[in-house]
Amino acid sequence: NFMNFFAVLNHWVHLVCVIFWIGGTAFQVFIISPFTKKDAPPPLYLVAIANRFQKWIGPLIFILLVTGGMNLGFRRAGHPELPPGYISALGVKVMLVAVIASIHFFGFIRSHQDDLSNGSTPTLPRAGYAKWTLAIGTIIIFIAAMLRQWKF
Repeated sequence: NFMNFFAVLNHWVHLVCVIFWIGGTAFQVFIISPFTKKDAPPPLYLVAIANRFQKWIGPLIFILLVTGGMNLGFRRAGHPELPPGYISALGVKVMLVAVIASIHFFGFIRSHQDDLSNGSTPTLPRAGYAKWTLAIGTIIIFIAAMLRQWKF
């Protein structure tokens, strides 16, 4: 059935985007951040890696929003109502996604402003943003797994 294939493909694209975003953030927190010291500027290649990753997050967020909405539509097909607990958990998940998307966009704006004020010296995106994104993203993945197993 074409719709089943499309639902699986949509879910797969959603998961791949989550893996890239949260996996890349984990790489930034656990691999890149330890190489930076408070007193020393990070090497330019670390800044280049982090900035290149940051440019991918915006499109990933957009794809996640579109595929997430479609996933809900596929999941809801044939069910006139969703259980209230499911709606509550989904609301928490969507709210947390909005929080980490906001963290990304405000962090992006701040790092861009820092780069402008520093002249031509590029800076590493703030590690605090990445740590919060990783922590909240891990919670979102747990809620997603919980919602996937919900029987209705």
